[in-house]
Amino acid sequence: MNHRLQYLLEQIEKQQAAEAECWELLQLISADESGEVTEFIDKFHTEKAKRQALPDFQSAYWANGAQEVLTAFRSNDKPHPAEVPVRRMSGFKKWGWAAAAVVLLTGGALFLFNNPTKVQQPATPQTVVQRTIQPGKNGALLTLADGSQIVLDSVGDGVIASQQGSNAVLKNGALSYSGNESGEPAYNTLSTPRGRQFRLQLPDGSRVWLNAASSIRYPTAFAGNERKVEVSGEAYFEVAPNINMPFRVNVNNRANIEVLGTSFNVSSYENEANISTTLIEGAVKVSVDAGSRSAILKPGQQASIQQGTNNLAVVNDVDTDKIIAWKNGYFNFGKATLPEVMRQLERWYDIETVYEKGIPETKFVGKLTRNITLNELFQILDSTGVNFRIEGRKLIVTK
Repeated sequence: MNHRLQYLLEQIEKQQAAEAECWELLQLISADESGEVTEFIDKFHTEKAKRQALPDFQSAYWANGAQEVLTAFRSNDKPHPAEVPVRRMSGFKKWGWAAAAVVLLTGGALFLFNNPTKVQQPATPQTVVQRTIQPGKNGALLTLADGSQIVLDSVGDGVIASQQGSNAVLKNGALSYSGNESGEPAYNTLSTPRGRQFRLQLPDGSRVWLNAASSIRYPTAFAGNERKVEVSGEAYFEVAPNINMPFRVNVNNRANIEVLGTSFNVSSYENEANISTTLIEGAVKVSVDAGSRSAILKPGQQASIQQGTNNLAVVNDVDTDKIIAWKNGYFNFGKATLPEVMRQLERWYDIETVYEKGIPETKFVGKLTRNITLNELFQILDSTGVNFRIEGRKLIVTK
């Protein structure tokens, strides 16, 4: 096996590796339970580093254990082999590798092994970074029924408000409700600005993950024959089953979702082309135009409503892993255009994007932890041929 590894690594260093050879190496690393493959690669790059500076391979580091396999492709729409499971890569930590640069270049594709913790590397001449912009974090604004507001970023665990006999409780970065559920419920609104996300447990036990620049309005206790909430932006729901009390979501006053007990994602950002509901488990009914148009979804399907219209379409075989990547703590750029990527970054890093010389026709494929600075992310995107600079919190795409 060592002879094959030696050949694959040498082909990559010469930038002569075929795409299949790159994927072969990734699969060998993925299946490396004993550590023999990783130790061989570490030794290979240590010996190479002694003989040459490797100037063409400075875009990524193997440092203290890789946690993600990051991939970015230049306008490449042809099918690719399945990605190496990220869960297997987490085992790399136990080897505690020393830093050694490696970039796998083949056919316009860039495969990066990157440690999403601090990577100390100066900006390339093409990208000008004047300040460090940190990633988003947990935080939200809670607006109570009387209009008073609580910034959840700055309060400790415990009961933070009492309304109509119901207590709002903050614990371990999540908000929940407890207490007397009888009587007239009060309505609260939980909202996240750019650069924040938050978790909420509704009074019925349903759980909600709220993405950046989003909000949800809900009662402090559910009464009557339905459970109803209002959402804008993006949220992921895990609804507690209750056949006698259907769960309903009003999305931007444009669409309604009816559900008994299920998991689904709703995305309704105004600067996106569509309002979408993606079903993970269970079944939901999506309706528009006062119920005159509707669709019942099965797991893996998505109901898409074109912004500004009541056009409702159902998309089959959706990549649900990509849809809920934000909830699981990473970006999944699966064949995303540059504007699509930038809109995600705007919400998470609280920045504004300006295209100085038009919009480059670039597509991206791959997964990337959301827990890195914008500067570190630039080191990856810069290798795709797209160049940037930062002025304040304005991101300017120069090429």
